[in-house]
Amino acid sequence: MLSGWRTQGVTQLCSSMSASSREQPDALLPDATITSISGSVSGFAATFAKQPIQRIKWMRQIDAGAAIPYPELVRRTLRQDGGIGLFRGSTAGIMRNVPHSMLVYSIYPYCETMVLRQQKLLARDGQEPPKKAFSTRFVAGYATLMAATLVTHPLDTIRVRISVTSGHASTGDVIKSIIEGGGVRALYYGFGATLLGAGPRGAVGFGVFETLKAKADDQQILKGQQTVRKLIFGYLAGLCSETIIYPLDTVRRRQQALGEASPLSKTNVFAALRILMRTEGLFGSFKGLSLNLL
Repeated sequence: MLSGWRTQGVTQLCSSMSASSREQPDALLPDATITSISGSVSGFAATFAKQPIQRIKWMRQIDAGAAIPYPELVRRTLRQDGGIGLFRGSTAGIMRNVPHSMLVYSIYPYCETMVLRQQKLLARDGQEPPKKAFSTRFVAGYATLMAATLVTHPLDTIRVRISVTSGHASTGDVIKSIIEGGGVRALYYGFGATLLGAGPRGAVGFGVFETLKAKADDQQILKGQQTVRKLIFGYLAGLCSETIIYPLDTVRRRQQALGEASPLSKTNVFAALRILMRTEGLFGSFKGLSLNLL
């Protein structure tokens, strides 16, 4: 999904709504706190909004057989779980997305500062530092997503397993079944693919988003239309980052959803990609991609 970068746009909108208060000397909350709160709110809202699409996408993505039409997947879900079934996994999604959003939007400024220092681009002797380059945002975004994913991956595995499971099993039941099937390490199925994909996703996403913002500022594009700019740039950033790493995402989701039942879980990431390409072709590795456009 493009949610990560749409969420970034929403988060920055939430933050900008508080800009006037931050400019006042008696601001009640520091910038870092406002950013964390904005990330939590946007993560909460985005999770519910996207869950029906997310669930249908995952159901198609983890199926190794012929691609099932989306309308058929929706009808099957409604028949088995009812209308509320489309939102199955929402609570688990919030348990993962809210802390993930908080971590991402709290860590990124620090990562960017550290990268700038390492590149010796920070101001010295009162001089104005050069403008931040794409490479700065690329590396900072990479580090940010790697750190956040390290913490939230077990929650992500639980969310995916709940979302693709029909019936009314509780979160506790799903966690128990995951651990019984592979021990505690089963919560980290797909972790290798996640780490391999998180860096490029964060690097490309943050890089595209921040660079588009900088270019728009320089050329006065959509001047005075901050809301439109942030939503458009968030969408484009998500489109680029998610498409580039989508085959890795397919490997990750199958490992998380199927565990030991999937042959992709019994080998390393690169071997899993080769198996996927050999058995289903390039098309199979991009199952569900079209829903990322929504």
